[in-house]
Amino acid sequence: MIRAFFILSLLQLVAFWKILPRMGFPAWLAIMASIPLVNLVLLYYIALSPWPREGRWNGPGDSQGDAKF
Repeated sequence: MIRAFFILSLLQLVAFWKILPRMGFPAWLAIMASIPLVNLVLLYYIALSPWPREGRWNGPGDSQGDAKF
């Protein structure tokens, strides 16, 4: 049981470590995501706070985005 919890925590850590910098948050917050109950607080913080990278996007016509089609 402990082994499964550890594996799932590592999978969650890797996902948060990759996603948080893309949203403009520091990657070290991913470590907090592996602590029970703290991960829920972190998830709500991310969902309800304005993202630092949102200020750089001007809408659908913004040509300075990362994706080039």
